[in-house]
Amino acid sequence: MSPGPPDDSRARTATPGRVPCLAPFACHAALLCGALAIASVTAAVPTVAADLEMKPVQTQWFAAAYQLTCGPLQLGVSHFADRYGARRILLVALVTFAAASLLATAATTTAVLIAARLVQGVGGAALSPVSLALLLTLRGRTENEPHAVAGWVSTAAAAACLGPVLGGLLTSLLGWRAAFGALALLATASAGCALHAPGGPGTSPTSPRQAMDVVGIALCTGAAVAALITLITLTAPTVTASAPVQASTGLLTATLTGLLVLRTRRHPQGALDAGLLRQAVTRRALLVLPALFGANSAFTFLTYFTLTRAYGLSPLSAALVALPAAAPAVLTARLAVKRTGEHRDGAPLMRTGLMCVAAGMLISGSGQRHPAPLWLISGACAFVGSGLGLANGAAMTVISRGRTPHGTARGAATATTFAMLGGATGPAAAGAALALVGHPPRTCGASTCDALGTPQGTQLALAFLGLLTAAMAFALTSRRHGRT
Repeated sequence: MSPGPPDDSRARTATPGRVPCLAPFACHAALLCGALAIASVTAAVPTVAADLEMKPVQTQWFAAAYQLTCGPLQLGVSHFADRYGARRILLVALVTFAAASLLATAATTTAVLIAARLVQGVGGAALSPVSLALLLTLRGRTENEPHAVAGWVSTAAAAACLGPVLGGLLTSLLGWRAAFGALALLATASAGCALHAPGGPGTSPTSPRQAMDVVGIALCTGAAVAALITLITLTAPTVTASAPVQASTGLLTATLTGLLVLRTRRHPQGALDAGLLRQAVTRRALLVLPALFGANSAFTFLTYFTLTRAYGLSPLSAALVALPAAAPAVLTARLAVKRTGEHRDGAPLMRTGLMCVAAGMLISGSGQRHPAPLWLISGACAFVGSGLGLANGAAMTVISRGRTPHGTARGAATATTFAMLGGATGPAAAGAALALVGHPPRTCGASTCDALGTPQGTQLALAFLGLLTAAMAFALTSRRHGRT
């Protein structure tokens, strides 16, 4: 359930003195917090790993922790937004997010920092689905709705691309803790803006109240954790127990995923939006999201370690090299929303977007014995940014159009959960690719760390992941995949 039109109208009549124009700004500010929690920390990951002397596995868990909790917990957000009011849930989420960011700022051990990121993800779970639901509620199901989706996607794309520059600047000038401190300040300011967002005390008395699907959320979380462990064990192929562990966690992942699919089919009001999964067009868009964000996360993870270790760049300089991804991501996101239109399934744009990401990986991994030149890496980032905007804009437009009239928050939560879980597996997939090409990750201490592997190994891993992404582009967007 989502904060539907009755809830919105009740909020407006009950609080006539509120300034309506602040409500969309509050939605974008909340979304900005969630997006920057991933993007701004990206540039700081190598510095954090060296400062706290993280092992490769710890680095991957740190990079994935936020998405790992934020993704599945989004599936329960609509229940609380429906019961207690969207604005109230947004405020609680922002306060939790700010508190966790402060804890990360003060963390002195790897365990505390990872725990802080997990709690930060708990707070961030409400930011994406509730912000999109409120924006669509403000616009209504009118001709202005595509404009709302375009603005939402553009905000996320801009934050994803400009966030590393902010994180790199703060890390270079004040240290990596400043990046988390800035997130705490932004969340506090966003909470002030959220006071003007619509969302009354809950659903109207005539609306049926749905129970939260705790089992579905648990299955989704378990499947994601098992998949992450499976990928992480690939980074240590020399460990005797790795093969049995990989087999058992892989089987567990498949089992939990199967149970989740079965439960979704039998319980239409479950955690995942069954309506989106039943439609071939929206199901394809949902499957594109984890492939897209997983590839983007793996590319970013490897690229920043390469720029800071193999090239010796500061976090800010590394972020500036990747800056050319910003403008293409915003422009292509708006173009994709516009071109998808009311009668298009978005498959060509999603395929083109994934192929652009694959091309960026292949370009960045094109070096032989020496690292690729910096201008070539900047060009690769521009390709990845363009592909991210195209595929994400088309997929989110298709999903938004295919949602049920009163399932806005649930549909948005399902979509962002798929995207978050894809992003969470990206760093682990990068480590697995390094191991598969024969250059496994190494311990990242205060004085020794070579890009979680050798520069040549990073290039081979990027090329391997680029080919895999290209294969997924055709597999997920084929005509046969889109049939009902």
